[in-house]
Amino acid sequence: MDTAKRQALGEDLVALAFSCFMGVCAYAWLGQLGLIAVGLLLASVLILFLGRKLLEKQPRTRVDSWAKGLFTVAGVMALLRHPIEVPVVDPVTGAAVGGSGVKLPIYSAIAEYIGQVEPTTFLLFAFLAMAVKFSGVISSAFAWHLLLRGQGLRFPFWSLTFTGFLIGRFIGTFLPSTIGLDGYTLYEAGRYSNRWPRVITAKGLEKFIGVTGLFLGMLLTLPFGYQVIVDVAEGLGKPEVASTLAVAIFVVAGGISGVVVLGLVWPVILTWGLGLLGRFMPGKVRGLFQRFVEAVGAYRGQVGLLLLALSCKFVTHFTTAMVYFFTALAIGVVGAEFWPIVFGSTIQILATLLSPTIAGEGAREAFQALLLSKQLGGVAPAVLSGALGFIAAEAATLWGGAFLWTRKPHWRPSFALVDGEQVDYAWIDASDEGGFSADVAQKIKRGDVQSEAGLDVDAGAR
Repeated sequence: MDTAKRQALGEDLVALAFSCFMGVCAYAWLGQLGLIAVGLLLASVLILFLGRKLLEKQPRTRVDSWAKGLFTVAGVMALLRHPIEVPVVDPVTGAAVGGSGVKLPIYSAIAEYIGQVEPTTFLLFAFLAMAVKFSGVISSAFAWHLLLRGQGLRFPFWSLTFTGFLIGRFIGTFLPSTIGLDGYTLYEAGRYSNRWPRVITAKGLEKFIGVTGLFLGMLLTLPFGYQVIVDVAEGLGKPEVASTLAVAIFVVAGGISGVVVLGLVWPVILTWGLGLLGRFMPGKVRGLFQRFVEAVGAYRGQVGLLLLALSCKFVTHFTTAMVYFFTALAIGVVGAEFWPIVFGSTIQILATLLSPTIAGEGAREAFQALLLSKQLGGVAPAVLSGALGFIAAEAATLWGGAFLWTRKPHWRPSFALVDGEQVDYAWIDASDEGGFSADVAQKIKRGDVQSEAGLDVDAGAR
């Protein structure tokens, strides 16, 4: 099949996938997500997968972005339009009338609930949630700072590394996946050091230890949050599987954490294991192991630095989970318990990271409702605490967009040291606007750093 026919067939399949997905949206709007809607959703995903493979790279990228955007909108709509039973409240006593209830869309239930929240309580705990999240962002930025130092690259922390994190989070609000935060922080470090291989190595290792920090939080809070697993199992009508679920979480979280920590301390053991078991591993798993071993190898003799960076990433994810405890207090959830909410939120964060929605919208609230509706007193407050957690996190860092305007083409950090020597920025052309875009970010993530993008590779870098 020639290129034109492949492109035309791909476009037809994408259009068919879109039609199926519109059917899912119609059912979501009606609050009737049953077997038919699930069938349409599966069909749309499968057809889209087949169609996008026939498209050229640029149209495929646009289709992926549109698909994520539509999935996000549909997910939020399905969540907010889903009907839940709300008890009828006696207007005199304020107590629920036993045996009675009315089904309302979740957004209507939230609107009724939010009117009962005391404003002072809301503002106090919402501010605390933002403060906790802000401390986590500082910790995450410092981990990135440490990994760059481990590659011999030193920049001013507050004026470049930290503000770069804020800018990246701002940009990430409008871009799919992690292009914003990961792409921008990598871009700035490479732009001002011109040591792209080193920066890419640091970013690759940061991704590994970042996920490990989340699994460590899940592992350490599991004993205190076991009741969340019991609640979910009972909600599924299978209370007997609670212990099995707990063991599965322990094995997965503990196994991943153990492998990464072992690799950071004794990478030679992972290298030996990879050689021994490599031929039995699936290709993708073997590739992940290999990339991790190579990245750690670039930090040979810097175990203390790596463990400190991992500790910072643990703090980042733990404080993010803490945010949802404070948002629960903000919306007036009486008797909210710290450990179950933090544990449940670590699982929600992982599920949100894996979801195909932009910024996790819809998925975050849905998993919060699934995991913590009993802990938070119902679906409405669980959804509201999840949404408020996202708002608090964005409010704590979204003002980083102001720093974007200070990054004029002539702006340079006060120092940029490579192996202890100040660089001269000679590779940055005077006409270079220093612009950052999703296209540049994709090139960086692929390692396709071309001179025409203003991203010269240092061929002599280690």
